[in-house]
Amino acid sequence: MKKIKIALITSSLLSAGLSFPSYAEDEHGILTHAIESITSHDVNKTTTYYRDLDQDGVSDEHDHCLNTMFGVPVDQNGCELDDDKDGVVNRIDQCPNSAPGAFVNRVGCELDSDGDGVPNSKDKCPRTPKGVSVDAHGCEFIDTDQDLVNDKFDECLDTPLDGSVNRHGCEPHEYVLTNIIFQSFAHDIQESQRPILRKDAALLSNLKEGEVVLITGHTDYTASDDVNLRLSWRRADSTKQFIIDELGHIEQKVYINGYGEDQPTASNANEEGKQENRRIELRVITRDELPSDAMLTLPPEMIPR
Repeated sequence: MKKIKIALITSSLLSAGLSFPSYAEDEHGILTHAIESITSHDVNKTTTYYRDLDQDGVSDEHDHCLNTMFGVPVDQNGCELDDDKDGVVNRIDQCPNSAPGAFVNRVGCELDSDGDGVPNSKDKCPRTPKGVSVDAHGCEFIDTDQDLVNDKFDECLDTPLDGSVNRHGCEPHEYVLTNIIFQSFAHDIQESQRPILRKDAALLSNLKEGEVVLITGHTDYTASDDVNLRLSWRRADSTKQFIIDELGHIEQKVYINGYGEDQPTASNANEEGKQENRRIELRVITRDELPSDAMLTLPPEMIPR
């Protein structure tokens, strides 16, 4: 019976001299009027007989989804809404706030391959065994020092009970000094020094609203003033890149500067003093406290030639 009705409707349209609509695009390839490309004669007939077939409030001339369910909210093109842009319309989307670009299933929820309750896009441990208790990162939660920071991410596993800790599980400090060893006239962080720098930098307190990190480089007086100045800036920049990559600091909240050999804290007459002067200082300060020479990136004159 349905096939007969469809045949009759099709026959009626053809006898009325109508051709089926094709979608038109503007110069940017964006669909505009749904029947813009139909001859003016056919357009007049179509808009007279079929003004809004699916009764969604969008005329058929502009409707790109001509068969939406009755009463369902639609956009300006007559198509069902999909607020999180995951390809699943709001009407059947059981997870309406999926992360942009995340893979979702047919009901609009992100995939969780290991079934631990943490979606794949946020899961840092994607193969957790079934039934294991996990943290917000999807990793098995083990907390040796009971500071509520998972041992997997805890840089200080021996903090005292009831002590205040930062996001790395360490007692927070506003000022941190590290004397990691660089090779002569080099600014790259050596592999042997990475654990030391990570441990030291993890002591920085969590940033509050309006706070930033300032990294300052210093050298001893072995080379010329000009060489030492450039070296101090480059070492500060290497430290910045390290804490961004290793500890998750936000690039726009980490500033650098360098003072070469101008601010020694010990005598340069012996090796012990020189090593003490070859230092990196990390401070948590407010933006208002930033020195005028602090920069987010290396100044052109400090870039290696």
